[in-house]
Amino acid sequence: MSLRPTGLGVRTALFFFLLVAAFFAAPYANLFFLLLLFLTILGAFDLLAARANLAGASGRVEEIQPMPAGAGGAGLAVVAAGRRRWAVAVEVELEGALGTLRAALGLAEGEAKLALPVPPLPRGLYRVRAARIASTWPLGLWKARRAIAAPAEVVVYPAPLALATSRGAGGGVGELYDMLGSAHGFLQPSELREYRPGDELRLVHWKASARRGTLVIKEWEGGTGSGHEVVLDLRATGEELEEGLSAVSALAHAAKEQKEVLTVHSQGLSATFGGSHRPWRELFRFLAAASPLPEGGPPPPPVSPAVLRLPRRKGAA
Repeated sequence: MSLRPTGLGVRTALFFFLLVAAFFAAPYANLFFLLLLFLTILGAFDLLAARANLAGASGRVEEIQPMPAGAGGAGLAVVAAGRRRWAVAVEVELEGALGTLRAALGLAEGEAKLALPVPPLPRGLYRVRAARIASTWPLGLWKARRAIAAPAEVVVYPAPLALATSRGAGGGVGELYDMLGSAHGFLQPSELREYRPGDELRLVHWKASARRGTLVIKEWEGGTGSGHEVVLDLRATGEELEEGLSAVSALAHAAKEQKEVLTVHSQGLSATFGGSHRPWRELFRFLAAASPLPEGGPPPPPVSPAVLRLPRRKGAA
């Protein structure tokens, strides 16, 4: 636990030292002595009370789910515990964000939960520099702070394009779905395997299961279950790349909702996400950290010409 004076405490200290100077300079020494004694007792009481207010308190910031750029909202879930205390606040500092995220939390016996509001943030990775619970009770002269556990970063991925999923929808993801309709990539039936707990029933090969007398799952090359494949080429202008990232973000959201998989090939990445494959968080983190490469940079991994390629170049058919 750490203690430091607040802004009010600093101003109070300056006033205290002015009274000390007046005590030695003015003829009314007894009056100033009583006032200084009162302020000293008050400051010491506030310091001890602020420290005792956090005694035995603990907390943590729970896993921070990736959030879309520009959305904001109650993004950080905080859990704190301890005996009943007054006016406790939660503070989280994000590197590169404006100011410190702060919200009041009323603690009682046992655990209390708080949704810490997050302002709209641009795409990127934000390192959590500090997370703590703090108290300035009772007089606000001293702030007692105790560090709490928190994830290392906040992932802010590109905002998805508007999800127009109907066939024939003009522009946006609707057009991408039309293009994906003939670009399934290498997600083709490969072999059968035994059913494992957690597998989706829609992936069960019922005819083969009836023949074998036990449930079997149809495996797919490059993915388990239906899905799509896309190439994201980072050799693009900033505007083109942002549009491509938003398109991949939208496809990832749609795949999650429909319990499909999405295979993404890009510079430094070639993986399938969803189902029993790599978690979606890893894809969102990649999209959050992606930056454009020069035209002469390394190309993405080679894939079938039928695979959808993003971003779509300006003026391309």
